[in-house]
Amino acid sequence: MLMVIFGAGASYDSVPSRQPSTHKRGALPTRPPLADELFLPEGLFAESLQSFRRVSPIVPYLQAHNPQVTIEHRLEELQAEGESDPERKRQIAAVRFYLHFMIAQCEHEWNEVAAGVTSYVTLLDRLRRSRGTDPVLLATFNYDRLIENALQSVDINITDLSDYIRHDSFKLFKLHGSTHWAREVEQPPIANVKDKNVWQIAYELIDRAPELKISDRYRIIDERPIGKFDETPLFPALAIPVETKRVFECPSEHLDCLCAHLPKVKRILIVGWRGTEEHFLGLLKSHLSTKVHIQVVVADQKEAERVLSRFESAGIDYAPAPTGFGFTEYVILREAERFFIF
Repeated sequence: MLMVIFGAGASYDSVPSRQPSTHKRGALPTRPPLADELFLPEGLFAESLQSFRRVSPIVPYLQAHNPQVTIEHRLEELQAEGESDPERKRQIAAVRFYLHFMIAQCEHEWNEVAAGVTSYVTLLDRLRRSRGTDPVLLATFNYDRLIENALQSVDINITDLSDYIRHDSFKLFKLHGSTHWAREVEQPPIANVKDKNVWQIAYELIDRAPELKISDRYRIIDERPIGKFDETPLFPALAIPVETKRVFECPSEHLDCLCAHLPKVKRILIVGWRGTEEHFLGLLKSHLSTKVHIQVVVADQKEAERVLSRFESAGIDYAPAPTGFGFTEYVILREAERFFIF
């Protein structure tokens, strides 16, 4: 069985006609961001930040350029401070709403650039031809819906949470949540929800973040910002990108399905993922039952080797096949075919 793991680098380099090597960020400001681009001070990033001003006091920390300190590390420090500082907790809640809003905006405009032609679509076509009888497991740490859109090309339309895992050909696991996922808020009750617009609800939820009790009941809702469904307040279901995540932001049924299939996985293709989620590496270590062949698709050979070193540190038994290709180049050169038949 084959598993494909996608990270931010996959969506960043997802349109063959707009490769990062020839189309820089300045020329394409709506390109889906890498982790260290999540709080850029211009374009739709700055516009989205203006909509969630509660984030403003911590933005300088998140825009500071220091190669030795990752954005995940900075966010983890700030999130930890929220345990004893109610205002910091409100700021982190605002970050969640900002990320949901900004990525959804980015995704919408990037889809217009792509016009339906993405490296996701081409890779899925290759997987369709070579998958055999087992389903292909698709795990993504991205919030955007580029992979959901691509699945339509193999006749999978996702309109309900059960659609992610019910098909025999492809099963999709969004481990950090999605731009159109929300969780119902249980406490405290918010008055007159039906009479308030989504912006009013979102701002009230941010203000009351220190006292919120958020349920494990997920909903799919295509609204920006996420704020309510009828009379039920909703909170964005996406994980703050931090270094040492301890939980996944997805329905428990999805995680159970993934764990049930992992023992059969023999090949892992990694596209644009840095392998820094130790919680997920621990899950793989616990459930993989045999040595796996791993191919890493990132634009830099040294970064591919760093990804593999993280698998080694996690104690996962693997045979490596690093590449120096980005997502688009990998697909165009049909490198996947060699890996799948190896």
